[in-house]
Amino acid sequence: MPLPSAEDILSLSAEAIADFICDQTSSKTLHRVMTQLNIQLSSTDEEMRIKAGRALEHLGFPIYA
Repeated sequence: MPLPSAEDILSLSAEAIADFICDQTSSKTLHRVMTQLNIQLSSTDEEMRIKAGRALEHLGFPIYA
C-alpha cells in the first residue's frame, strides 16, 4: 500500500487528523510518512516543499527553518 502523499494529508478534514495519526501509528507507517514529508521539505521543487510544509502543519507539526 502506498504512503499517503502531501495532497492526501491536505485533503483530510481537521476532524480526521487524529484518526489519521492513530491509523498510521498502528500500521507502523507514521515514521515513513514523516520521513517522506521531511525529505520533500528539502526538495529543489518549490511546489513540493510548500505542499510538504503545509501537510506537516496540517498534521499539527511545526516547521522549523
